[in-house]
Amino acid sequence: MTIFAGIFARSKNKAIPASFIKELQSAISRHPDDVDAIAEFSGTGIYLARVDAGILKEPGVSSSPGFTAFVAGDPLLQTGPDLPGTRAESLQNLAYDLAVSKKQDALRSCRGTYCAAIYEQIGHKLYLVTDKLGVRPVYYWILPDFIVFATALRILESLSFRKKSLDLQGIAEIACFGYPLSDRSPYENIFTLYAGETVSFSDEIINRQKYWEWDKLPVKKTDDTGTSAKHLHAVFIDSIRIRLREQKTVAAFLSGGLDSRAIVAALRSLGADVVTSNFAPAGSQDQVFGQLIAEKLGTHHAHLPEGRQNDRDPYHKLSVNEWINSQSYKAENLPRPRIIWSGDGGSVGLGHVYLNPEIIRASREANLQIAKQKFFSHVNWGLGTRLLKPETALAFREYLDKGIQSELNSVHPEDPGRTFYLFLMLNDQRRHLFNHFENIDLGRMEFELPFFDSNFVAEIIRQPIDPFLRHVFYLEWLSHFPEAALEVPWQAYPGHVPCPLPQPEGLTYQWESGTEAIRQNKQNSLQWAKKLLSATEFSHKYLNRTYLRLWILLMPWKQSDSSYLLQLPRVLYQYWSKIA
Repeated sequence: MTIFAGIFARSKNKAIPASFIKELQSAISRHPDDVDAIAEFSGTGIYLARVDAGILKEPGVSSSPGFTAFVAGDPLLQTGPDLPGTRAESLQNLAYDLAVSKKQDALRSCRGTYCAAIYEQIGHKLYLVTDKLGVRPVYYWILPDFIVFATALRILESLSFRKKSLDLQGIAEIACFGYPLSDRSPYENIFTLYAGETVSFSDEIINRQKYWEWDKLPVKKTDDTGTSAKHLHAVFIDSIRIRLREQKTVAAFLSGGLDSRAIVAALRSLGADVVTSNFAPAGSQDQVFGQLIAEKLGTHHAHLPEGRQNDRDPYHKLSVNEWINSQSYKAENLPRPRIIWSGDGGSVGLGHVYLNPEIIRASREANLQIAKQKFFSHVNWGLGTRLLKPETALAFREYLDKGIQSELNSVHPEDPGRTFYLFLMLNDQRRHLFNHFENIDLGRMEFELPFFDSNFVAEIIRQPIDPFLRHVFYLEWLSHFPEAALEVPWQAYPGHVPCPLPQPEGLTYQWESGTEAIRQNKQNSLQWAKKLLSATEFSHKYLNRTYLRLWILLMPWKQSDSSYLLQLPRVLYQYWSKIA
């Protein structure tokens, strides 16, 4: 686990105020174990700091007479069939590639999820870089005299030496999708690197450059789904192999779905002993099928109680940490995992879960307006603006439409049917683990993410898209795994190929909301609505207070749940209150 941050003076001879450095030092980690663990590099016009908890064993730093570099994650720089170099070797090659050779060959050969900061001392030049999908974020704040950067937005949010302004377009996108599109953040002048991008800073010059463009990959001309699935299986197994290295025992999440199942089956086929955990509700398909496949694959399995680190922690890190530190776990004489294999990226990247033939057909017919309508109807995403003042509501709708259209216009795949797939990969999936990395100082664990392996994703994009819909290709791909992987029922997505195996009766289904969940959601929304109404300055500026009062009165009596209307006011307030 590495977190890094820094301050770069846009004029080489400008000193960085000591108060700026002190604030950054205090913000980099909130964990008590890290108080005395900050490693630093400083010079005239530059300050770099990092915290490394040693989870990835090798420190994420490389130094030479010409440059200093920090990395979070593992680049997995692979230039041949052998295993990638070590984390330190990969970082050293990346730094040389950016600061000396300028060829970007090393960048294009990396398969991992990572971000890095590289400071070239002689030319007083700073480089920031992220992986080909941009999964591992790095944020930078452009100030008149300085560039401030960090691997977590919370670090920049905490700094008080310059007042921030809201980026309302970014907030509209967060309210709709859960994340801003493109390089935006909720704040003006704070950006995040795009997928496959480097940004360099030298004096007053800011240079952004793409070293990898997903929409430039050619589509293979093939109708043989079986051969393609076999090939993609081989690439996936290789993505597991290069991450496994020489490890004998690893830890993995194991749900009742197919993504984590594929990973655990692959690990077992490569001879690894696997410790698995599941925190689905008792009596759910997710929990029962996870237990069944664990028994079939022969893992050391535990069903954990729900214990979230915060309200945006789907991984229940409190429960996972309590489990691996428990006496019962220690009694099994298993290694304590700090790296957990996760199926993130499988459902969208391989399963194409948010797409259907109508979206792809409209995209191919160059009718993006119809394609957008079909896409948003299919995924049931949208922006409720009725609780805002009319002029504010109109502005937010325009912000959202502008952001979506800009992203769709920015990709030009050989097959236009891939447009919305790329929209999802470069936005939804790129931001998918935002909250995990935002709180990694407290969670104290790293993930192995083979579905985000850049070689694997590239091979998917090179295939014709149509066979991937409804998990048809996915099941053909899974047939190349050990037979045990398909001998236990799984939880299928609504509208996708159903599981053909008989299933126990009476199990709850993940995508069916029970009456208690709806009741709880409405209750939480009412509490939030009253809080927003009582925030006088905010509500007078943005909200339709009369309509909100009426909504609060009627909400308890409505059969339907209209709490979605509160999403945009709530997101807006959460960021407004941070700068007010």
